[in-house]
Amino acid sequence: MKKITFVLTFLLSIFGYSQIISGEIFNQDKKPISGARIGIENTDFGDLSDENGNFQIDLTNFDKNSSLKIYVSEFQPYNIKISDLLNSDRKIVLTEKVINIEPININPKKYKFKNFGTSNSKTNYCGYDSENKDRLFREYAIKVENKKHLKIKRINVNIVDDSFINSATLIFDIQGSKNGFPDDQKSLTNETLKLTFSKNDIKNKMISLDVSEQNIWTNEDFFVLVRVDENLKGRLYFGGNIFAFSKDTYYRNYFGKWNKFSTGEPSINVDVQIEK
Repeated sequence: MKKITFVLTFLLSIFGYSQIISGEIFNQDKKPISGARIGIENTDFGDLSDENGNFQIDLTNFDKNSSLKIYVSEFQPYNIKISDLLNSDRKIVLTEKVINIEPININPKKYKFKNFGTSNSKTNYCGYDSENKDRLFREYAIKVENKKHLKIKRINVNIVDDSFINSATLIFDIQGSKNGFPDDQKSLTNETLKLTFSKNDIKNKMISLDVSEQNIWTNEDFFVLVRVDENLKGRLYFGGNIFAFSKDTYYRNYFGKWNKFSTGEPSINVDVQIEK
């Protein structure tokens, strides 16, 4: 009898310890938000909300004082302690982000057009393969050092391996820096920047996203971030320069800590309108 009681207690403790939870994400109008990234801060573990705003995440092995982070470009980043989430109804409402941009009268004599970043369409540098699921949530970034007032007009990426099926989607963000790394709290965009393309859209091994209507202005250093939509089927690899000794590659998995690889940079670059 004692043995049976012990086994039942042991099994109950296992099931009781399991913390797979579900939740919903909405905007302030109670409309579901799809494609939100939900993860444990400083880890590469998480989920994405579906078209109905639903998500599921296993919190079993995480400290209840850890933070759950939710990020969508056009909303304020959301953080909540796991213990608080477990005691809530798990219906999360995100607040829309408002970026105030001062009206600027552009004088052509005071502005010029430049390109920042790396352009290399020959060398296979980094990217994604749907056979390697762990890499589908990797995010890459380049840093642009800047002290002048500029507007980001276009984001360009060199593609050297386009062995994907049907189409692929890249998701971009422009962020300020904190301690020399990208900072989700300093996103300069007020909507998700997505580019869905087919192989026929790749011209001279390059795809581009026009963001001139987004009014992305800054007078500080900034980062250009890129990740692939997790529905990719096949391979998608960026070009890069492994001999760019003065530049760095920044990368993270999900909401893990940003890492920096020196002496190289993926072929991500931006066209800007910059003050002379």
